[in-house]
Amino acid sequence: MGTDAATQGLPRKERERLAHRREILEAAERVFARNGYRGSTVEQIAQEAEFAVGTLYNFFKSKEELYEEVLASLVEQALAAFRERVLGEADPVSAVGALIELRIALLDEHKGFARVVFQTPMAEHGDALLALPPRCLALIEEAQAAFTQVLQRGIAAGVFVDMAAGDLVVCLQGILNAFVAQWLLREPQEPLAERVARLRGIVLGLILRKKD
Repeated sequence: MGTDAATQGLPRKERERLAHRREILEAAERVFARNGYRGSTVEQIAQEAEFAVGTLYNFFKSKEELYEEVLASLVEQALAAFRERVLGEADPVSAVGALIELRIALLDEHKGFARVVFQTPMAEHGDALLALPPRCLALIEEAQAAFTQVLQRGIAAGVFVDMAAGDLVVCLQGILNAFVAQWLLREPQEPLAERVARLRGIVLGLILRKKD
């Protein structure tokens, strides 16, 4: 989580503090993924990070805060990658393909923790999105608004089906979320590249405007 480039120019003690914080969050993600939310403890996370429990409490006051910070960190990383890989595509069709590839790649990289997000008591509303901290929801809304503009360009150019861009975003999100949920419940047998290609074909087959 995080990059060394972001800490360049900071005093040594501050760099060390941020490095320790990142190590704790990475350890917390592994423990939550392995033991689930309820089965994880601050003591387990401290042991995984190789820190004393008291040291860990200097950074985070509770398991709940650790969980939210892991979530927030992953959402922030995903948004940074989204800006670079998806919004960096000038062609709307390529941007859709980049989004699909990014979503599946992130799922593969963090699938253990993703399962916890869907299973945690905080998600008992029936919608895992509602379990996210407000700042995570704000970042997701920011990404959704930016992607709506990408789809709007494609609709205006006659590339995508003629419908409201906001509705098209909702439809696209629903398809991606359905596949993500399925792959979280049942381990996919297909390699990453095959899943990306299959889902890209499904999505583009639905949203590309048919030529007369």
